[in-house]
Amino acid sequence: MDNIINPQNSLTLIPLGGIGNVTKNMYLYIYGNDILIVDCGMGFPDASTPGVDFLIPDITHLKKLVTQGKRIVGLLLTHGHEDHIGGVPFVLDQLPEFPIYATALTAAFTNEKLRDFGLNRRVNDVEFKKEIVLGSFKVRFLHITHSVMDTSNIFIKSPVGNFYHGSDYKFDLTPPDDKPSDIHGIADTAREGVLCMLSDCLGAEREGHSKSERKISDSFESEFRRAKGRIYVSTYSSNLSRMNQAIEVALKFNKKICFIGRSFIKARDIGRQLGYMKLPPNMEVKPQQVMGMDPTKVMILIPGSQAQEESALVRVANDDHKDLRIDKNDTVIFSADPIPGNEVNIYNLIDTLSKKGAKVIHSDMTDEFHVSGHGAQNDIKLLATLTQPKFAFPIGGNFRHMLAFRGLMTELGMHERDIVIPEYGQEVIFTPNSFRYGAKVPLATVYVDEITGEEMEKYVLLDRQKIIKEGIMIVMVEVQGETGKVLNEPDIIVRGVAFPEKEAFSKKLSDELKRSFGQKDTKATNFAVHRKSIQRAAENILYRMKREPLVIPIVIEV
Repeated sequence: MDNIINPQNSLTLIPLGGIGNVTKNMYLYIYGNDILIVDCGMGFPDASTPGVDFLIPDITHLKKLVTQGKRIVGLLLTHGHEDHIGGVPFVLDQLPEFPIYATALTAAFTNEKLRDFGLNRRVNDVEFKKEIVLGSFKVRFLHITHSVMDTSNIFIKSPVGNFYHGSDYKFDLTPPDDKPSDIHGIADTAREGVLCMLSDCLGAEREGHSKSERKISDSFESEFRRAKGRIYVSTYSSNLSRMNQAIEVALKFNKKICFIGRSFIKARDIGRQLGYMKLPPNMEVKPQQVMGMDPTKVMILIPGSQAQEESALVRVANDDHKDLRIDKNDTVIFSADPIPGNEVNIYNLIDTLSKKGAKVIHSDMTDEFHVSGHGAQNDIKLLATLTQPKFAFPIGGNFRHMLAFRGLMTELGMHERDIVIPEYGQEVIFTPNSFRYGAKVPLATVYVDEITGEEMEKYVLLDRQKIIKEGIMIVMVEVQGETGKVLNEPDIIVRGVAFPEKEAFSKKLSDELKRSFGQKDTKATNFAVHRKSIQRAAENILYRMKREPLVIPIVIEV
Protein backbone atom coordinates (compact mmCIF):
# COMPACT_ATOMS: atom_id res chain seq x y z
CA MET A 1 0.00 0.00 0.00
CA ASP A 2 1.12 3.56 -0.64
CA ASN A 3 2.66 5.53 2.21
CA ILE A 4 2.26 8.82 0.37
CA ILE A 5 -0.79 9.41 -1.78
CA ASN A 6 -1.14 12.18 -4.31
CA PRO A 7 -4.60 13.69 -3.67
CA GLN A 8 -4.94 14.46 -7.39
CA ASN A 9 -4.78 10.73 -8.14
CA SER A 10 -6.78 9.38 -5.24
CA LEU A 11 -10.43 8.89 -4.38
CA THR A 12 -11.76 8.93 -0.83
CA LEU A 13 -14.77 6.78 0.01
CA ILE A 14 -16.55 7.59 3.28
CA PRO A 15 -19.43 5.45 4.58
CA LEU A 16 -21.80 7.60 6.67
CA GLY A 17 -23.90 4.51 7.34
CA GLY A 18 -24.22 0.88 6.29
CA ILE A 19 -20.88 -0.19 7.79
CA GLY A 20 -21.15 -2.29 10.92
CA ASN A 21 -24.94 -1.96 10.72
CA VAL A 22 -27.61 -2.83 8.21
CA THR A 23 -29.36 0.53 7.92
CA LYS A 24 -28.78 4.27 7.31
CA ASN A 25 -26.95 3.43 4.08
CA MET A 26 -25.09 6.47 2.75
CA TYR A 27 -21.74 6.59 0.95
CA LEU A 28 -19.61 9.51 -0.23
CA TYR A 29 -17.26 9.13 -3.21
CA ILE A 30 -14.89 12.13 -3.20
CA TYR A 31 -12.50 12.98 -6.03
CA GLY A 32 -10.88 16.42 -6.05
CA ASN A 33 -13.67 18.86 -5.24
CA ASP A 34 -16.45 16.56 -6.46
CA ILE A 35 -18.66 14.54 -4.09
CA LEU A 36 -20.93 11.77 -5.38
CA ILE A 37 -23.45 10.38 -2.87
CA VAL A 38 -24.95 6.89 -3.11
CA ASP A 39 -28.13 6.32 -1.06
CA CYS A 40 -29.46 8.18 1.95
CA GLY A 41 -31.39 5.81 4.17
CA MET A 42 -32.86 5.71 7.64
CA GLY A 43 -32.42 3.38 10.60
CA PHE A 44 -35.02 2.01 12.97
CA PRO A 45 -35.35 2.36 16.76
CA ASP A 46 -35.36 -0.38 19.35
CA ALA A 47 -36.39 -0.61 22.99
CA SER A 48 -33.40 1.50 24.03
CA THR A 49 -34.63 4.52 22.07
CA PRO A 50 -38.04 5.48 23.55
CA GLY A 51 -40.09 7.98 21.58
CA VAL A 52 -37.78 7.74 18.57
CA ASP A 53 -39.43 7.20 15.21
CA PHE A 54 -36.27 6.51 13.24
CA LEU A 55 -32.60 7.40 12.83
CA ILE A 56 -30.94 9.24 9.95
CA PRO A 57 -27.32 9.61 8.80
CA ASP A 58 -25.17 12.29 10.39
CA ILE A 59 -24.24 14.68 7.54
CA THR A 60 -22.17 17.06 9.66
CA HIS A 61 -18.96 16.05 7.87
CA LEU A 62 -20.62 16.35 4.47
CA LYS A 63 -21.76 19.89 5.27
CA LYS A 64 -18.22 20.70 6.42
CA LEU A 65 -16.81 19.49 3.09
CA VAL A 66 -19.26 21.73 1.24
CA THR A 67 -18.25 24.78 3.28
CA GLN A 68 -14.62 23.98 2.39
CA GLY A 69 -15.41 24.42 -1.29
CA LYS A 70 -16.33 20.91 -2.43
CA ARG A 71 -19.50 20.44 -4.45
CA ILE A 72 -22.06 17.65 -4.45
CA VAL A 73 -22.40 16.54 -8.07
CA GLY A 74 -25.28 14.13 -7.48
CA LEU A 75 -27.15 11.65 -5.32
CA LEU A 76 -27.84 8.15 -6.68
CA LEU A 77 -30.53 5.93 -5.10
CA THR A 78 -30.17 2.18 -5.59
CA HIS A 79 -33.70 1.03 -4.66
CA GLY A 80 -36.88 1.94 -2.83
CA HIS A 81 -36.36 0.54 0.66
CA GLU A 82 -36.43 2.95 3.60
CA ASP A 83 -32.90 2.12 4.71
CA HIS A 84 -31.72 3.51 1.36
CA ILE A 85 -34.13 6.39 0.61
CA GLY A 86 -35.82 7.22 3.93
CA GLY A 87 -33.32 9.89 4.97
CA VAL A 88 -33.56 11.92 1.75
CA PRO A 89 -36.30 14.38 2.85
CA PHE A 90 -34.44 15.13 6.09
CA VAL A 91 -31.09 16.08 4.54
CA LEU A 92 -32.00 17.92 1.34
CA ASP A 93 -32.91 21.20 3.02
CA GLN A 94 -29.53 21.19 4.81
CA LEU A 95 -27.53 20.97 1.57
CA PRO A 96 -27.16 22.97 -1.65
CA GLU A 97 -29.14 21.78 -4.67
CA PHE A 98 -27.80 18.92 -6.77
CA PRO A 99 -29.35 16.38 -9.16
CA ILE A 100 -30.83 13.13 -7.83
CA TYR A 101 -31.18 10.00 -9.96
CA ALA A 102 -32.95 6.67 -9.53
CA THR A 103 -34.77 4.11 -11.63
CA ALA A 104 -38.51 4.63 -12.19
CA LEU A 105 -40.06 2.96 -9.12
CA THR A 106 -37.39 4.20 -6.72
CA ALA A 107 -37.78 7.73 -8.09
CA ALA A 108 -41.57 7.55 -7.73
CA PHE A 109 -41.37 6.36 -4.08
CA THR A 110 -38.85 9.07 -3.20
CA ASN A 111 -40.74 11.82 -5.00
CA GLU A 112 -43.84 10.90 -3.02
CA LYS A 113 -41.85 11.43 0.17
CA LEU A 114 -40.59 14.80 -1.04
CA ARG A 115 -44.16 15.90 -1.79
CA ASP A 116 -45.25 14.80 1.70
CA PHE A 117 -42.51 16.97 3.19
CA GLY A 118 -43.44 19.93 0.99
CA LEU A 119 -40.01 20.00 -0.64
CA ASN A 120 -39.71 21.47 -4.12
CA ARG A 121 -37.16 18.87 -5.24
CA ARG A 122 -37.59 15.92 -7.57
CA VAL A 123 -35.73 12.71 -8.36
CA ASN A 124 -34.92 12.17 -12.03
CA ASP A 125 -35.82 8.86 -13.67
CA VAL A 126 -32.86 7.08 -15.21
CA GLU A 127 -32.83 4.15 -17.63
CA PHE A 128 -30.80 1.05 -16.87
CA LYS A 129 -27.37 1.06 -18.58
CA LYS A 130 -27.63 4.71 -19.65
CA GLU A 131 -24.43 6.56 -18.75
CA ILE A 132 -24.75 9.82 -16.83
CA VAL A 133 -21.89 12.30 -16.35
CA LEU A 134 -21.75 13.92 -12.90
CA GLY A 135 -18.67 16.09 -12.50
CA SER A 136 -15.61 13.83 -12.48
CA PHE A 137 -17.80 10.70 -12.43
CA LYS A 138 -19.63 8.67 -15.03
CA VAL A 139 -22.31 6.33 -13.69
CA ARG A 140 -24.51 3.51 -14.98
CA PHE A 141 -27.45 1.80 -13.26
CA LEU A 142 -27.51 -2.00 -13.72
CA HIS A 143 -30.60 -4.09 -13.05
CA ILE A 144 -30.38 -6.56 -10.16
CA THR A 145 -33.03 -8.56 -8.28
CA HIS A 146 -33.98 -7.85 -4.68
CA SER A 147 -37.23 -7.82 -2.70
CA VAL A 148 -38.37 -4.58 -4.34
CA MET A 149 -38.77 -3.99 -8.06
CA ASP A 150 -36.44 -1.75 -10.07
CA THR A 151 -33.46 -2.38 -7.81
CA SER A 152 -30.08 -1.43 -9.24
CA ASN A 153 -26.39 -1.78 -8.62
CA ILE A 154 -24.33 1.16 -9.86
CA PHE A 155 -21.15 1.19 -11.91
CA ILE A 156 -19.13 4.30 -11.06
CA LYS A 157 -16.25 5.42 -13.29
CA SER A 158 -13.75 7.84 -11.78
CA PRO A 159 -10.30 9.11 -12.84
CA VAL A 160 -8.79 6.80 -10.21
CA GLY A 161 -10.61 3.64 -11.29
CA ASN A 162 -14.01 2.00 -11.57
CA PHE A 163 -16.20 1.07 -8.62
CA TYR A 164 -19.04 -1.43 -8.61
CA HIS A 165 -21.53 -0.35 -5.94
CA GLY A 166 -23.41 -3.57 -5.24
CA SER A 167 -26.02 -2.50 -2.75
CA ASP A 168 -28.77 -4.95 -1.70
CA TYR A 169 -29.14 -7.78 -4.22
CA LYS A 170 -29.56 -11.46 -4.91
CA PHE A 171 -29.55 -13.44 -8.15
CA ASP A 172 -33.18 -14.54 -8.48
CA LEU A 173 -33.49 -16.41 -11.77
CA THR A 174 -37.29 -16.60 -11.56
CA PRO A 175 -38.48 -13.29 -10.03
CA PRO A 176 -42.22 -12.55 -9.91
CA ASP A 177 -41.89 -9.68 -12.42
CA ASP A 178 -40.00 -11.94 -14.87
CA LYS A 179 -37.04 -9.52 -14.88
CA PRO A 180 -33.99 -11.45 -13.63
CA SER A 181 -30.69 -9.77 -12.82
CA ASP A 182 -28.83 -8.46 -15.85
CA ILE A 183 -25.96 -10.92 -15.48
CA HIS A 184 -24.66 -10.30 -19.01
CA GLY A 185 -24.82 -6.52 -18.53
CA ILE A 186 -22.89 -6.78 -15.27
CA ALA A 187 -20.23 -8.96 -16.88
CA ASP A 188 -19.93 -6.71 -19.95
CA THR A 189 -19.61 -3.59 -17.80
CA ALA A 190 -17.03 -5.23 -15.55
CA ARG A 191 -14.78 -5.84 -18.58
CA GLU A 192 -13.95 -2.15 -18.33
CA GLY A 193 -12.16 -3.06 -15.10
CA VAL A 194 -13.25 -2.85 -11.47
CA LEU A 195 -10.89 -1.34 -8.93
CA CYS A 196 -13.23 -2.08 -6.02
CA MET A 197 -16.47 -4.02 -5.66
CA LEU A 198 -18.72 -2.86 -2.84
CA SER A 199 -21.10 -5.70 -2.06
CA ASP A 200 -24.10 -6.38 0.14
CA CYS A 201 -22.82 -8.81 2.79
CA LEU A 202 -25.90 -9.41 4.96
CA GLY A 203 -26.29 -12.98 3.69
CA ALA A 204 -22.59 -13.89 3.87
CA GLU A 205 -23.20 -16.41 6.67
CA ARG A 206 -25.89 -18.33 4.77
CA GLU A 207 -24.86 -21.20 2.53
CA GLY A 208 -26.05 -21.69 -1.04
CA HIS A 209 -28.23 -19.27 -3.01
CA SER A 210 -31.08 -17.15 -1.70
CA LYS A 211 -34.48 -18.59 -2.56
CA SER A 212 -36.59 -17.19 -5.35
CA GLU A 213 -39.55 -14.93 -4.59
CA ARG A 214 -41.57 -17.03 -7.03
CA LYS A 215 -42.22 -19.81 -4.49
CA ILE A 216 -44.35 -17.45 -2.39
CA SER A 217 -47.09 -17.56 -5.06
CA ASP A 218 -47.47 -21.30 -4.40
CA SER A 219 -47.72 -20.59 -0.66
CA PHE A 220 -50.44 -18.01 -1.23
CA GLU A 221 -52.37 -20.47 -3.37
CA SER A 222 -52.24 -23.21 -0.74
CA GLU A 223 -53.44 -20.89 2.00
CA PHE A 224 -56.16 -19.27 -0.10
CA ARG A 225 -57.51 -22.71 -0.89
CA ARG A 226 -57.81 -23.51 2.85
CA ALA A 227 -59.21 -20.14 3.95
CA LYS A 228 -62.76 -20.07 5.35
CA GLY A 229 -63.17 -16.32 5.77
CA ARG A 230 -61.61 -13.03 4.74
CA ILE A 231 -57.90 -13.00 3.94
CA TYR A 232 -55.71 -10.15 5.16
CA VAL A 233 -52.21 -9.90 3.67
CA SER A 234 -49.68 -7.56 5.25
CA THR A 235 -46.24 -6.74 3.82
CA TYR A 236 -44.11 -3.67 3.14
CA SER A 237 -45.74 -0.94 1.08
CA SER A 238 -42.69 -0.90 -1.22
CA ASN A 239 -43.08 -4.59 -2.07
CA LEU A 240 -45.24 -4.28 -5.17
CA SER A 241 -44.14 -7.67 -6.46
CA ARG A 242 -45.45 -9.34 -3.26
CA MET A 243 -48.74 -7.49 -3.62
CA ASN A 244 -48.92 -8.58 -7.25
CA GLN A 245 -48.37 -12.19 -6.22
CA ALA A 246 -51.21 -12.03 -3.70
CA ILE A 247 -53.47 -10.26 -6.23
CA GLU A 248 -52.76 -12.82 -8.94
CA VAL A 249 -53.73 -15.69 -6.63
CA ALA A 250 -56.80 -13.84 -5.30
CA LEU A 251 -58.07 -13.29 -8.83
CA LYS A 252 -57.54 -16.98 -9.54
CA PHE A 253 -59.98 -17.70 -6.68
CA ASN A 254 -62.37 -14.96 -7.90
CA LYS A 255 -61.74 -12.79 -4.85
CA LYS A 256 -62.16 -9.02 -4.97
CA ILE A 257 -59.22 -6.90 -3.79
CA CYS A 258 -59.32 -4.14 -1.18
CA PHE A 259 -56.40 -1.78 -0.43
CA ILE A 260 -56.31 -0.34 3.07
CA GLY A 261 -54.06 2.40 4.41
CA ARG A 262 -52.49 5.50 2.90
CA SER A 263 -49.13 3.87 2.15
CA PHE A 264 -50.68 0.91 0.32
CA ILE A 265 -53.02 3.11 -1.69
CA LYS A 266 -50.07 5.29 -2.73
CA ALA A 267 -48.09 2.18 -3.70
CA ARG A 268 -51.06 0.95 -5.74
CA ASP A 269 -51.34 4.27 -7.57
CA ILE A 270 -47.61 4.38 -8.31
CA GLY A 271 -47.66 0.77 -9.49
CA ARG A 272 -50.54 1.43 -11.86
CA GLN A 273 -48.98 4.62 -13.17
CA LEU A 274 -45.74 2.82 -14.03
CA GLY A 275 -47.50 -0.30 -15.33
CA TYR A 276 -46.08 -2.42 -12.52
CA MET A 277 -49.48 -3.40 -11.11
CA LYS A 278 -52.23 -4.82 -13.28
CA LEU A 279 -55.58 -5.12 -11.51
CA PRO A 280 -58.91 -5.06 -13.39
CA PRO A 281 -60.91 -2.08 -12.05
CA ASN A 282 -64.02 -4.21 -11.55
CA MET A 283 -62.10 -6.49 -9.17
CA GLU A 284 -61.30 -3.78 -6.63
CA VAL A 285 -63.66 -2.83 -3.80
CA LYS A 286 -63.66 0.03 -1.31
CA PRO A 287 -63.07 -0.53 2.42
CA GLN A 288 -66.66 0.32 3.34
CA GLN A 289 -67.92 -2.48 1.06
CA VAL A 290 -65.90 -5.29 2.63
CA MET A 291 -68.01 -6.16 5.66
CA GLY A 292 -71.13 -6.48 3.50
CA MET A 293 -69.53 -9.04 1.17
CA ASP A 294 -69.29 -12.81 1.35
CA PRO A 295 -66.13 -13.22 3.51
CA THR A 296 -64.72 -15.85 1.15
CA LYS A 297 -64.85 -13.45 -1.78
CA VAL A 298 -62.43 -10.75 -0.67
CA MET A 299 -58.72 -10.25 0.07
CA ILE A 300 -57.53 -7.19 1.98
CA LEU A 301 -54.01 -5.80 1.41
CA ILE A 302 -53.20 -3.95 4.61
CA PRO A 303 -50.13 -2.26 6.17
CA GLY A 304 -48.97 -3.21 9.66
CA SER A 305 -46.58 -6.12 9.19
CA GLN A 306 -44.24 -4.46 11.73
CA ALA A 307 -47.09 -3.70 14.17
CA GLN A 308 -46.63 0.04 13.76
CA GLU A 309 -48.76 1.74 16.39
CA GLU A 310 -51.07 3.66 14.03
CA SER A 311 -51.08 1.11 11.19
CA ALA A 312 -54.35 -0.14 9.76
CA LEU A 313 -53.81 -3.75 10.87
CA VAL A 314 -53.21 -2.70 14.48
CA ARG A 315 -56.35 -0.56 14.43
CA VAL A 316 -58.41 -3.40 12.94
CA ALA A 317 -57.10 -5.81 15.58
CA ASN A 318 -58.06 -3.35 18.33
CA ASP A 319 -61.56 -2.75 16.92
CA ASP A 320 -60.54 0.81 16.15
CA HIS A 321 -61.06 0.83 12.37
CA LYS A 322 -64.19 2.47 10.98
CA ASP A 323 -64.70 -0.04 8.13
CA LEU A 324 -63.12 -3.38 9.06
CA ARG A 325 -63.00 -5.93 11.85
CA ILE A 326 -61.47 -9.34 12.43
CA ASP A 327 -63.93 -12.23 12.65
CA LYS A 328 -63.54 -15.88 13.52
CA ASN A 329 -62.21 -17.88 10.54
CA ASP A 330 -60.44 -14.88 9.01
CA THR A 331 -56.83 -15.47 7.92
CA VAL A 332 -54.06 -12.93 8.49
CA ILE A 333 -50.79 -13.49 6.61
CA PHE A 334 -47.66 -11.61 7.64
CA SER A 335 -45.60 -11.67 4.44
CA ALA A 336 -42.55 -9.93 5.91
CA ASP A 337 -39.89 -10.76 8.48
CA PRO A 338 -39.82 -8.67 11.67
CA ILE A 339 -37.39 -5.76 11.66
CA PRO A 340 -35.10 -6.23 14.70
CA GLY A 341 -36.59 -4.32 17.61
CA ASN A 342 -40.21 -4.82 16.50
CA GLU A 343 -40.60 -8.41 17.67
CA VAL A 344 -42.43 -7.71 20.95
CA ASN A 345 -45.03 -5.47 19.28
CA ILE A 346 -45.52 -7.96 16.45
CA TYR A 347 -46.06 -10.88 18.84
CA ASN A 348 -48.56 -8.80 20.83
CA LEU A 349 -50.42 -8.04 17.61
CA ILE A 350 -50.43 -11.73 16.65
CA ASP A 351 -51.89 -12.57 20.09
CA THR A 352 -54.62 -9.95 19.69
CA LEU A 353 -55.58 -11.28 16.27
CA SER A 354 -55.52 -14.89 17.49
CA LYS A 355 -57.82 -14.09 20.43
CA LYS A 356 -60.41 -12.92 17.91
CA GLY A 357 -60.38 -16.34 16.26
CA ALA A 358 -58.24 -15.45 13.25
CA LYS A 359 -55.72 -17.86 11.79
CA VAL A 360 -52.45 -15.94 11.85
CA ILE A 361 -49.53 -17.00 9.67
CA HIS A 362 -46.17 -15.44 10.53
CA SER A 363 -42.45 -16.02 10.17
CA ASP A 364 -42.09 -18.01 13.43
CA MET A 365 -44.54 -20.57 12.04
CA THR A 366 -43.27 -20.86 8.49
CA ASP A 367 -40.83 -19.32 6.03
CA GLU A 368 -43.24 -19.91 3.14
CA PHE A 369 -44.40 -16.29 2.93
CA HIS A 370 -41.11 -14.44 3.00
CA VAL A 371 -37.67 -15.03 1.55
CA SER A 372 -34.56 -12.95 2.00
CA GLY A 373 -33.87 -10.27 -0.55
CA HIS A 374 -30.17 -10.48 0.24
CA GLY A 375 -27.82 -12.81 -1.55
CA ALA A 376 -26.40 -15.83 0.27
CA GLN A 377 -22.83 -17.06 -0.11
CA ASN A 378 -23.15 -18.28 -3.69
CA ASP A 379 -24.85 -15.05 -4.80
CA ILE A 380 -21.99 -13.03 -3.36
CA LYS A 381 -19.40 -15.28 -4.98
CA LEU A 382 -21.21 -14.97 -8.32
CA LEU A 383 -21.07 -11.16 -8.22
CA ALA A 384 -17.37 -11.24 -7.36
CA THR A 385 -16.75 -13.68 -10.22
CA LEU A 386 -18.64 -11.47 -12.67
CA THR A 387 -16.91 -8.24 -11.62
CA GLN A 388 -13.36 -9.57 -10.97
CA PRO A 389 -12.43 -6.67 -8.69
CA LYS A 390 -8.94 -5.78 -7.49
CA PHE A 391 -10.36 -4.98 -4.03
CA ALA A 392 -13.61 -5.99 -2.32
CA PHE A 393 -15.55 -3.96 0.25
CA PRO A 394 -18.48 -5.49 2.21
CA ILE A 395 -21.35 -3.11 2.98
CA GLY A 396 -24.88 -3.24 4.41
CA GLY A 397 -24.13 -5.66 7.23
CA ASN A 398 -22.86 -5.99 10.78
CA PHE A 399 -19.17 -6.65 11.38
CA ARG A 400 -19.74 -10.39 11.65
CA HIS A 401 -21.23 -10.32 8.14
CA MET A 402 -18.28 -8.28 6.89
CA LEU A 403 -15.83 -10.84 8.28
CA ALA A 404 -17.85 -13.71 6.77
CA PHE A 405 -17.68 -11.87 3.43
CA ARG A 406 -13.89 -11.64 3.76
CA GLY A 407 -13.80 -15.41 4.16
CA LEU A 408 -15.80 -15.87 0.95
CA MET A 409 -13.43 -13.64 -0.99
CA THR A 410 -10.39 -15.56 0.23
CA GLU A 411 -12.09 -18.76 -0.96
CA LEU A 412 -12.14 -17.16 -4.42
CA GLY A 413 -8.40 -16.53 -4.24
CA MET A 414 -8.27 -12.92 -3.03
CA HIS A 415 -5.75 -11.97 -0.34
CA GLU A 416 -7.10 -10.76 3.00
CA ARG A 417 -5.10 -7.55 2.53
CA ASP A 418 -7.26 -6.79 -0.52
CA ILE A 419 -10.52 -6.90 1.45
CA VAL A 420 -11.58 -3.49 2.77
CA ILE A 421 -12.86 -3.73 6.37
CA PRO A 422 -12.94 -0.15 7.70
CA GLU A 423 -14.20 0.92 11.09
CA TYR A 424 -17.45 2.83 11.42
CA GLY A 425 -17.08 6.20 9.68
CA GLN A 426 -13.51 5.57 8.53
CA GLU A 427 -12.21 6.98 5.25
CA VAL A 428 -10.91 4.56 2.65
CA ILE A 429 -8.48 6.22 0.22
CA PHE A 430 -7.98 4.56 -3.16
CA THR A 431 -5.27 5.03 -5.79
CA PRO A 432 -5.26 3.17 -9.13
CA ASN A 433 -3.33 0.30 -7.53
CA SER A 434 -3.90 0.43 -3.78
CA PHE A 435 -5.97 1.59 -0.88
CA ARG A 436 -5.31 2.70 2.67
CA TYR A 437 -7.43 3.64 5.67
CA GLY A 438 -7.73 7.33 6.44
CA ALA A 439 -9.15 9.38 9.28
CA LYS A 440 -12.22 8.40 11.24
CA VAL A 441 -15.07 10.81 10.66
CA PRO A 442 -16.94 11.48 13.92
CA LEU A 443 -20.51 10.31 13.37
CA ALA A 444 -23.27 11.03 15.86
CA THR A 445 -26.49 9.06 16.06
CA VAL A 446 -29.22 11.40 14.78
CA TYR A 447 -32.64 10.60 16.22
CA VAL A 448 -35.97 11.78 14.80
CA ASP A 449 -38.75 12.28 17.33
CA GLU A 450 -41.95 10.36 16.57
CA ILE A 451 -44.16 13.22 17.78
CA THR A 452 -42.58 16.29 16.21
CA GLY A 453 -40.72 14.67 13.31
CA GLU A 454 -37.74 16.85 14.20
CA GLU A 455 -34.17 15.80 14.92
CA MET A 456 -33.72 14.99 18.59
CA GLU A 457 -30.79 15.90 20.82
CA LYS A 458 -29.06 13.01 22.60
CA TYR A 459 -29.91 14.38 26.06
CA VAL A 460 -33.65 14.07 25.29
CA LEU A 461 -33.21 10.36 24.62
CA LEU A 462 -31.14 9.93 27.80
CA ASP A 463 -33.89 11.65 29.81
CA ARG A 464 -36.49 9.32 28.30
CA GLN A 465 -34.37 6.28 29.11
CA LYS A 466 -34.00 7.49 32.69
CA ILE A 467 -37.77 8.00 33.03
CA ILE A 468 -38.44 4.45 31.80
CA LYS A 469 -35.93 2.92 34.19
CA GLU A 470 -36.15 5.15 37.30
CA GLY A 471 -39.31 7.20 36.89
CA ILE A 472 -39.74 10.94 37.25
CA MET A 473 -39.73 13.15 40.36
CA ILE A 474 -41.20 16.65 40.46
CA VAL A 475 -39.92 18.77 43.35
CA MET A 476 -42.06 21.86 44.03
CA VAL A 477 -40.50 24.41 46.37
CA GLU A 478 -41.99 27.68 47.64
CA VAL A 479 -39.45 30.52 47.71
CA GLN A 480 -40.12 33.89 49.33
CA GLY A 481 -39.53 36.49 46.63
CA GLU A 482 -38.40 39.26 49.00
CA THR A 483 -35.78 37.21 50.83
CA GLY A 484 -34.97 34.25 48.59
CA LYS A 485 -35.62 31.85 51.51
CA VAL A 486 -37.26 28.44 51.11
CA LEU A 487 -40.64 28.17 52.84
CA ASN A 488 -42.07 24.91 54.19
CA GLU A 489 -41.13 21.39 53.10
CA PRO A 490 -41.05 20.72 49.35
CA ASP A 491 -43.95 18.93 47.71
CA ILE A 492 -42.78 15.72 46.03
CA ILE A 493 -44.60 14.03 43.15
CA VAL A 494 -43.21 10.70 41.90
CA ARG A 495 -44.44 8.90 38.79
CA GLY A 496 -43.35 5.70 37.09
CA VAL A 497 -41.87 3.91 40.13
CA ALA A 498 -42.80 3.09 43.70
CA PHE A 499 -41.08 5.42 46.19
CA PRO A 500 -41.91 4.43 49.81
CA GLU A 501 -39.07 6.64 51.08
CA LYS A 502 -40.90 9.76 49.91
CA GLU A 503 -41.46 11.31 53.37
CA ALA A 504 -37.90 10.66 54.53
CA PHE A 505 -36.56 12.10 51.30
CA SER A 506 -38.73 15.20 51.62
CA LYS A 507 -37.47 15.84 55.16
CA LYS A 508 -33.81 15.44 54.13
CA LEU A 509 -34.27 17.72 51.13
CA SER A 510 -36.05 20.33 53.25
CA ASP A 511 -33.19 20.37 55.75
CA GLU A 512 -30.61 20.63 52.96
CA LEU A 513 -32.44 23.51 51.25
CA LYS A 514 -32.86 25.42 54.52
CA ARG A 515 -29.12 25.15 55.07
CA SER A 516 -28.44 26.33 51.53
CA PHE A 517 -30.94 29.21 51.45
CA GLY A 518 -31.56 29.91 55.14
CA GLN A 519 -28.96 32.69 55.31
CA LYS A 520 -30.34 34.54 52.32
CA ASP A 521 -32.10 37.82 52.95
CA THR A 522 -32.06 39.50 49.55
CA LYS A 523 -34.72 39.73 46.87
CA ALA A 524 -34.75 36.69 44.61
CA THR A 525 -34.11 37.77 41.03
CA ASN A 526 -32.75 34.63 39.36
CA PHE A 527 -34.90 31.61 40.05
CA ALA A 528 -32.82 29.52 37.62
CA VAL A 529 -30.15 29.43 40.35
CA HIS A 530 -32.71 28.17 42.84
CA ARG A 531 -33.91 25.48 40.41
CA LYS A 532 -30.37 24.27 39.78
CA SER A 533 -29.54 24.18 43.48
CA ILE A 534 -32.75 22.29 44.27
CA GLN A 535 -32.07 19.77 41.50
CA ARG A 536 -28.47 19.24 42.64
CA ALA A 537 -29.49 18.78 46.28
CA ALA A 538 -32.27 16.34 45.36
CA GLU A 539 -30.00 14.28 43.10
CA ASN A 540 -27.27 14.06 45.77
CA ILE A 541 -29.73 12.73 48.35
CA LEU A 542 -31.26 10.30 45.83
CA TYR A 543 -27.81 9.06 44.87
CA ARG A 544 -27.11 8.15 48.49
CA MET A 545 -30.45 6.33 48.49
CA LYS A 546 -29.37 4.51 45.29
CA ARG A 547 -32.21 6.04 43.29
CA GLU A 548 -31.83 8.00 40.03
CA PRO A 549 -35.18 9.34 38.76
CA LEU A 550 -35.31 12.29 36.41
CA VAL A 551 -35.63 15.30 38.76
CA ILE A 552 -37.64 18.31 37.63
CA PRO A 553 -37.47 21.23 40.07
CA ILE A 554 -40.28 23.78 40.11
CA VAL A 555 -39.88 27.03 42.04
CA ILE A 556 -43.05 28.84 43.20
CA GLU A 557 -42.52 32.46 44.15
CA VAL A 558 -44.51 33.52 47.20
